[in-house]
Amino acid sequence: MSRTAQPSPAEPDHLARLAIVVTRGTSNNLFQVATLVRAATALDAHVELLFQDDALLKLGPDRINEPEWSAAYAAVQSSLGERLRAADFTDMQSFLRDAKEHGDVVHYWASAETLARTGVGLDRLTPLLDGELAEAEFYQRSRAANALLAF
Repeated sequence: MSRTAQPSPAEPDHLARLAIVVTRGTSNNLFQVATLVRAATALDAHVELLFQDDALLKLGPDRINEPEWSAAYAAVQSSLGERLRAADFTDMQSFLRDAKEHGDVVHYWASAETLARTGVGLDRLTPLLDGELAEAEFYQRSRAANALLAF
């Protein structure tokens, strides 16, 4: 006798809302997050991201497009640029913008606490950010999400 697994009542049958907290400021981390946003929006999910700490600081105009890959990518570093170009990746700013525009509802938020702690103003970061948001407010809003992920 075969059984088909049924979703539990707490498990939705589709992803309607996704919340993501982004803290690591490496190029690969932002690339992975943007790829996840594109995948979620392909499912028509609403996506909310909170950029904190190093990830938020990576969104400055002097760093956003600078290749800052983690040590885990050292083995493929020499061919990474070619692989990314083959995948139509031109720069991080464009990739993040395209991911955001891929969906109907995607918000990129800056952590108010990181801004206050570092003294960096929102005006010194990418215009892709929708504004600043207190971390407690983001977590409160994320309660309505089907999933909360951290990168």
